[in-house]
Amino acid sequence: MPVSKTSGKGLPPTTTIDFEVKPPFQILEDNRRRFIRIDIVEPITFTVVKSAEGTFWPEGDGPAGSGEILNISAGGILMFTTEPMMEKTVISMSLKIEGCEAIENILGVVKRTDIDSGGYLVGIESVTREKLWDIISKEEIGQLPGNVASFTERLQMLLNQYIYSKKLDEKADEKNK
Repeated sequence: MPVSKTSGKGLPPTTTIDFEVKPPFQILEDNRRRFIRIDIVEPITFTVVKSAEGTFWPEGDGPAGSGEILNISAGGILMFTTEPMMEKTVISMSLKIEGCEAIENILGVVKRTDIDSGGYLVGIESVTREKLWDIISKEEIGQLPGNVASFTERLQMLLNQYIYSKKLDEKADEKNK
């Protein structure tokens, strides 16, 4: 299995670690994509912040739903849900990856929705508040709660924590042999 190196948010500043991805995770690379995708099956919940039609719920009281993450990268998430979602819908997501702390109130924009047996495959792009200006007005962005965070930063920190903890577990196992 190939070994990769990583360092970054969520890790001590001078730390670079080698890691292997083992089941249930699988790293996917695609020359058309900017980020490595990791196959993962974890639950996700979401709340609509702004619908594609323009209805805005800054207090987090928009339509809510749940689904299952199918793969994840710093660029976004592919999830399966039974909730129909239109492109350009802005959502706030909460998720927990095994062995890591939960992350909540992460902004994302629905980029595509495909009908799948019994539900929908929804591609969600990671966004920052600044990248929302073509979808949400500056006044609306100012109304969002302060704890609504950038997807990319929070996700990078979470994935680095996961990889770092798994590497420490492997080193501990090797010492105990």
